[in-house]
Amino acid sequence: MTINEWWRAYQLYTDYTELLDSRQLDQWIDLFEESCLFRVMSAENASAGFPLALMRCEGVPGLRDRVHAIKEVSVYSPRIMRHVVSGLRLTKGEQGYDATASFVVTQSLEGEQTQLYASGVYRDRLTDTAGGLRFAEKTAIYDGTLIANSMVYPL
Repeated sequence: MTINEWWRAYQLYTDYTELLDSRQLDQWIDLFEESCLFRVMSAENASAGFPLALMRCEGVPGLRDRVHAIKEVSVYSPRIMRHVVSGLRLTKGEQGYDATASFVVTQSLEGEQTQLYASGVYRDRLTDTAGGLRFAEKTAIYDGTLIANSMVYPL
């Protein structure tokens, strides 16, 4: 593993958090491979090997559908989300790179104090494309068994 490979992965994660936090969801989709798998699941389900996920999107069309629902269909209180990612580890895998990183997400609802929304670990697979590194598989495994409020934005 070279520092350049790690740096490229770090930039992908930085783009991921900045695009989510600034609600640039259409650009966020561009960080994924066409045939990607995106999941948000509890640590309990992940450790037991259960496939049940709180949020699951298969392929870019699934991500587009989720973004459309967030922007046009869902009804929710205005909120500001902040993602903090640390401890990025990258190894060469059979198909690209395997990556893990810890995350903390805060949520600020209008008129309320900022609260810890979720913490956990990303377990991802990255592939190198002509456009740079992309997520082929992204799994956000949140600590605990519940999310305190409704999940609007991806982790």
